[in-house]
Amino acid sequence: MRLLPEPYDGLRREAGLSQAAVALGILALWLIPAALAGVETAVFWRMRGLDAPLWRAFAGQAPGWLSWALLTPLILRAGERLPLRRGVIGRNGALHLLLALLCGALYAAAATAAWLWTSPMAPGARASEMLVSWYLSGLPLMVLSYFAVIGAGSWLHWFARTRQQELAAARLGMQLAEARLAALRTQLHPHFLFNSLNALSVLVRGNDNAAAERMLELLGELLRDSLRMDTRAEVRLGEELDFVRRYLEIERVRFPDRLRVRYAVPAALEAAVVPALLLQPLVENALRHGIGRSAEAGMIRIEARATGDRLCITVADDGPGPPSGETDAAGVGLSSVRARLAALHGAAASLELRPRAGGGAECVVELPLRLASAGQPAPATALTEPTAHG
Repeated sequence: MRLLPEPYDGLRREAGLSQAAVALGILALWLIPAALAGVETAVFWRMRGLDAPLWRAFAGQAPGWLSWALLTPLILRAGERLPLRRGVIGRNGALHLLLALLCGALYAAAATAAWLWTSPMAPGARASEMLVSWYLSGLPLMVLSYFAVIGAGSWLHWFARTRQQELAAARLGMQLAEARLAALRTQLHPHFLFNSLNALSVLVRGNDNAAAERMLELLGELLRDSLRMDTRAEVRLGEELDFVRRYLEIERVRFPDRLRVRYAVPAALEAAVVPALLLQPLVENALRHGIGRSAEAGMIRIEARATGDRLCITVADDGPGPPSGETDAAGVGLSSVRARLAALHGAAASLELRPRAGGGAECVVELPLRLASAGQPAPATALTEPTAHG
């Protein structure tokens, strides 16, 4: 059985507290007025010339106050069942007042029993008279204590409901973001397949059967990798590089003597977390603006470097560059990458396509640097100098 009703129990679970810990917390809260009342009683006895130890004063006051610790979960449940809201505040307020009077009677009974056992003034006192005295003298404070619990419970109820709504909104936001990312990734597959099948048809029409068979084999492997990566919004940079290497093997079938690729990615940065299918659209763009528009051999350079807590990835080519007036937002591939970066990182990530000094074009992506092993921004030391290899 739950000690507290929902949504209070939801707060307890979120805080990672056991029911025993909550019960001890409630007990500790009511021990505070019990201790103050015990000190007050001890001072009163001293003023009356009565010599009694402090523990007896505390023992005489504690049972009455601690009865409220037992009543607190019940009062919270009453607050749940009898909310003080418009339309029912009159009826429910009257019921709460009746419950406050009943709680006051329980307090008076516990306090009377403790007083008769501990007080040096108890001998000769009649229990019935003491009970009435405790009840009437403590009634205003008892009613106030009851409604203080109701008020605290109302605030906790509001806080718990608000927290639940925030968590639900956050979960919904994550689900919408994941759905959007999935939709953006699905845009790439028909786009990529159309280009690959178009290249395959060129090989078939040219009766280059060996190249066509090799391309089909590589395309099947690439699609298997793509389906495996589709289940995740983010992957390691090393996985992206492996995927791009397969993709470039397909492109080498189209451009056997014209395509050269160089990588400048530190081994330590291969653990960096990046959006899935980040590099392939950038490389495809470099092929389109570089190798595909030049009759000469060309080079694509894929580089990654870390600067502080930022990861910068550059895909550059030495071709003629993007046509004048063409923007990087026009293509399906780069538009999808930009949208996925915005969904995952907001304004903290960017993508820019620009002419490259010395000819060609370069696509530069910047995003927060996180390593898959630790999930935290990696230190810039030992990661800022890339090592080049072909």
